[in-house]
This record gives sequence, C-alpha cells and structure tokens, in this order.
Amino acid sequence: MNMYEIILDIIDKKGPTTFTSICNELNEMPIKDDRKKPVQLSHIKSVVSRKKELFSVKNDIVSIREEKEFVSLSIYITEILGPSYKLVVDFTNNKFYFFELIFDSPQHIERQRVYHVGSVEEFKKEVYRLKIWNWEQDYQPDSLVLDGMSWRVKLKTKGTVYESEGLQCFPKEWSKFCKSITKLTGMKF
Repeated sequence: MNMYEIILDIIDKKGPTTFTSICNELNEMPIKDDRKKPVQLSHIKSVVSRKKELFSVKNDIVSIREEKEFVSLSIYITEILGPSYKLVVDFTNNKFYFFELIFDSPQHIERQRVYHVGSVEEFKKEVYRLKIWNWEQDYQPDSLVLDGMSWRVKLKTKGTVYESEGLQCFPKEWSKFCKSITKLTGMKF
C-alpha cells in the first residue's frame, strides 16, 4: 500500500487531523515493509504536498478534499440483448447493493441481492488508484454499433458529482475497474 493510501485511511477513520497525529499513527502501525526507521514528519508533508488533488491542508490540519471524499458510486452496465447490472456502493455506510435484470423471460425478472463478499474499503482504495474523476464524460465509437455494452458510472463526493458513460468504448482503466467490481461482488465482470 502506498503512503498516500495509508494517510487516506487514517483521515477516513479519524477525520481531519494534524500532520503530527498522522505521523504518530503511522509509527504505531506494525511495520509491513523493510522500513527500519520511523516515518518522519517531513515525509508525510511531502506525500501530502505531492497529492494536492486528494488532500487539503489548513492550519496544519490535513483533510481529504470535499471533491474527492467519496459518498457513493453507482455503476450501470447493460449488454445489448443480455442482462443489465446495477451496483451501488455506499461509502458512508460501508455497504454495497447489486441488482441484476435478466431479459430472458416474458416477465423480465429483476433479482436483487445484497452481497457481503468483498471489502468496500479495499474497493474504495482501488477507485482512488483509478482516478475515475479524470475519466471523460462520454466514450462513443466512431462507427455504428448494433450490439455490445453500454455503461454509466456516477461518483458522488461531498463536493461534486463525476459522471462518465459509454457505448462499447471504455477508459483505459476499464479492465482494472471491472476486476475491482468482481473482487467486491463476487460476480464476474
């Protein structure tokens, strides 16, 4: 795990906190890497200053920027002539809900399942790594598409909403994103 991810975890659990408190917390954690020396305050300040898109500092208090403090993530995937999926991840309550709509019967059966397979906290870290907020708003092919997959992703934060959608075209991180969904839900994407 990267240092910025550990700092995000600390702030996520404790709320906005001082550099000194983050440093103390880091040095109380069991050492998982080949680090032999304690983490220095200057190192934490360096990490936070390099990740200005994630962190805000005011009066020596470090917090996650409102526009990067996740509230929920909704994912809609529809395969033309196939099933449709909806995944809602509630980061505030550390839960997720998965819906599957299958069109292979006359009644169009909707199945709702609540899964407790993966970790919302681990999924959240992956969303930070993938930087969904940098995705384009629309991914469309240059040619006519008669089949394939349409999708929409909506990330709500305390400060803004990021939306992205596409038809048979995807951001470069899409396969990693699908793997993280599979890890969270236990359903292959």
